[in-house]
Amino acid sequence: MITYPPFFRNHMMPHLRKLADLLHPRGKLLLCHCDGENQRLLELISESGMDIAEAICPQPMTKVTITEVKRAFRGKVTIFGGIPSVALLEESMSDEGFEDFMKNLFCEIAPGDRFILGISDTTPPNAKFDRLLRITELVQQWERCR
Repeated sequence: MITYPPFFRNHMMPHLRKLADLLHPRGKLLLCHCDGENQRLLELISESGMDIAEAICPQPMTKVTITEVKRAFRGKVTIFGGIPSVALLEESMSDEGFEDFMKNLFCEIAPGDRFILGISDTTPPNAKFDRLLRITELVQQWERCR
């Protein structure tokens, strides 16, 4: 919402493309921190030369779903994130809601290509530690289901 599309297109994209042009011939990837509301920036991010969009945060913290992000990135940009920090907070999401969110997320990211699971932006200090452990269990469980 702060980085609106014309600003991104005119003032950020030229620098991102320049960096990508410097890095790619050397076998390096361009990773950028993309937390926050990206609904109107998804297509531009896809065209920017960025290889990895780190800290991608979906609903309920933003307006976009991981499915919408994947569609916009068209396999050109790897999504790093997917778990909004509020999913780790008991006051924001019930245990049942957390389980439902995570199972839906695994369905959305299937088959898992161009996706690095992570907590979007940061783990809050009052995160429910059991949910962090549960994420590990779910990753192990869903990995076996591929």
